[in-house]
Amino acid sequence: MAKSANYLDRLDDALEALGPDAMLVEELDGFVAGLLLCPEPIKPGDWLPTVWHVGNDASPLTDPAHASRVFALIVQYYNSVARTLSDHPERYQPLLPVDPDSGELVWQVWIDGFAAATDLRPEAWSRLDDADEATAAAFDGLLDLIEIADAEADADADSQPSDRPAITAPNSDQIAGWILTLNRWRIAHDPASREIEWGPPSAARKVGRNDPCPCGSGKKYKRCCGMT
Repeated sequence: MAKSANYLDRLDDALEALGPDAMLVEELDGFVAGLLLCPEPIKPGDWLPTVWHVGNDASPLTDPAHASRVFALIVQYYNSVARTLSDHPERYQPLLPVDPDSGELVWQVWIDGFAAATDLRPEAWSRLDDADEATAAAFDGLLDLIEIADAEADADADSQPSDRPAITAPNSDQIAGWILTLNRWRIAHDPASREIEWGPPSAARKVGRNDPCPCGSGKKYKRCCGMT
């Protein structure tokens, strides 16, 4: 995956510049994993605004050139994870930092991103109800983490995440194993590539206000991510 320090720094800076509601890099990593594992492909135009948590608010993208740069960085990351899961799944590792003070794995931000992806197409994920035991268990493990993270965010010490077994200290290999199990199921049922055709920003890729939005929504840029 494109996880070199220089690339991640540029991606992190681009996301931070979008405002305090934009995803962190670790959250984006979980989000991308969820998008790629979803039983139903999701168009970029349907998920890109989620990266900066845009609802009906003004877009944080300042102009077409800015949109192209940000989209290119995000899609480059998305494609790098897609290629890893498709061609070299044994190399996949979720982006999970370690707290320098406690030495504990910080997985909550990553799982928030994964949860955001499942929220986009909840009906599609229901197909896993009929999946094999290993696949169902992998998805249940990730759902456990989502519920635990939600409970922690609510700061409710007495709350228990339903009747699922508590998984309070997952490790990176455990999460990676669940992702790879779900990836095998997804590819077995939908072997089509999930990569997105996109090139780096260039003169040929510059977008005018009346051109189709680079996010793939089908709308004009000024009526989509260019709205202010």
